[in-house]
Amino acid sequence: MTESMRAEPNSFLTPILERLTGQPDGIFGQYYEAGEWRACTNAAYLRRVSDYLRRYRALGIGGGDVIFIVIPVGVDTHAAFFAAMLAGAVPSMLPYPNVKQNHDDHWQQHRALFELYGTHNVVTFDALAPEMRERFGDLGLRVIAVSEVSSGPEELLGALPPVEQVALLQHSSGTTGLKKGVALSYEAIAVQLATYQRVVAPEEQATPVFVTWLPLYHDMGLISSFLLPMWLGAPIVSIDSFDWVARPALLLDAIQRFGGTHLWLPNFAFLHLARAVPRKLTWDLGTVQVIVNCSEPCKPGAFDAFLTRYVGSGIRAEMLQSCYAMAETVFAVSQSPLGRPVRRLSVDRACIEVPGSLRLTAFGTDTAMEFVSNGPPIDGCEVAILRGDAFLGEDEVGELCLKAAYMFSGYYKNPDATAATFQDGWYRTGDIGFVHEGELYVVGRVKDLIIVNGKNIFAHDVEAAVSRVPGVKPGRAVAFGHYSDRMGSEQLVVVAERDGTDASEAQLLSAINRAVLGEVGIPCSDVRLVDQGWLAKTTSGKTSRYNNARKYAASYRPVD
Repeated sequence: MTESMRAEPNSFLTPILERLTGQPDGIFGQYYEAGEWRACTNAAYLRRVSDYLRRYRALGIGGGDVIFIVIPVGVDTHAAFFAAMLAGAVPSMLPYPNVKQNHDDHWQQHRALFELYGTHNVVTFDALAPEMRERFGDLGLRVIAVSEVSSGPEELLGALPPVEQVALLQHSSGTTGLKKGVALSYEAIAVQLATYQRVVAPEEQATPVFVTWLPLYHDMGLISSFLLPMWLGAPIVSIDSFDWVARPALLLDAIQRFGGTHLWLPNFAFLHLARAVPRKLTWDLGTVQVIVNCSEPCKPGAFDAFLTRYVGSGIRAEMLQSCYAMAETVFAVSQSPLGRPVRRLSVDRACIEVPGSLRLTAFGTDTAMEFVSNGPPIDGCEVAILRGDAFLGEDEVGELCLKAAYMFSGYYKNPDATAATFQDGWYRTGDIGFVHEGELYVVGRVKDLIIVNGKNIFAHDVEAAVSRVPGVKPGRAVAFGHYSDRMGSEQLVVVAERDGTDASEAQLLSAINRAVLGEVGIPCSDVRLVDQGWLAKTTSGKTSRYNNARKYAASYRPVD
């Protein structure tokens, strides 16, 4: 598949094709499927890409057509996505429903996307194809089942898309409205990957091995654990997220077996791995160069728990790093420097609760809040702090705003949302944070703010504290405000799923209240313990505060 390389090069696609064709026997990926590992060479991957490309062309798909990929992570997922790019189409990953989700709720927002985009193309796995055809037949949706993409002769590529063309759509995990499709050009992706590579995988190091369980419908999974390694020519060791949830130790097995060097994990996964894996088990994890905490605010307790659990397996503090990232900049905004432990900062709670000038304080005091640095902005990215109508600099707490050489092209078919997110040329992230000594710290999201009797607290701080309580399933706690007519203010509510241990309800409720009081300085007005699977998720798999607040109000007699 080399014909297109003689045409106008594409700064993202051309290097990938050159590496794949130049090393046909190299390993593209190791895939954990049906309880076994299966290797896929570069040549085998390209053959499957060719199969999808042939199918797309036979159906007339190309020329900027949006095509959704709804497949569990595997060779076909990667091949279907890359082939769509080569066809000139615009691929986008979407999540598929799991057995615990209400399928009607899951597909509601997908239908809205299909209608808005006028999309007629979806690739999905065979078991889901009949349901999708039945649900969306009235929209004229063309559903392509994986088994319908048959093997055949190699497909010649033809011309590659121009670099300014939209390469893919990455969707937000909205809960109360239509998902926004972040449109990213080939040029933006190539510039971001070249920049980020210099920070996390410099060329002078040996070829990295990326190990992942992340779903590809999140930007962290799509960019850090698919497009980046493919662009670098590095092997991808891939576990489906449902397999990892069922058996977290699979990730550690994979690192040891394949010499994994690079991983990206959300904050809750550090706690989950520290708790859920039997303590008698150990691994040789000495090949790890970096494990990046990203996607959620990075919490020092998660790093501490993970390091304590796996120091005997070769994990060192300098391996655990942090990144601030978002789809609108392709991925990374900032990254903590490799080779030294991530910096921590103790800040006076008062300047966070009422955003103002930064005030540092001693660690461990009653008014201290501890933050983990996300490192300096990567090259090509500027950060400013917006408070009120003024853009500020270092040591000021406010909304993080960005300018970057790899900004998104806009929200697909949503010009109003695109315009609303910029102010004076700066992209408003909706995240509260500050910059200190050149490094970026994230406090929380504006939308996650709960105001209790005039006191500002962030939901994720509460959720992180609850997730650290033994007996609570990490990452399966939600905090939100419920307005009380009697108090005239929002009151703090927590709903948490048990982890299946034998802790009594009274002990667990007491421990949760102590943890929250110690973290944010106020007690919970109501705490509910629920069985695993009770908490509602967004269609992209994140815990939904909005939907769980509604479910709480309908299920219990709320505080008033």
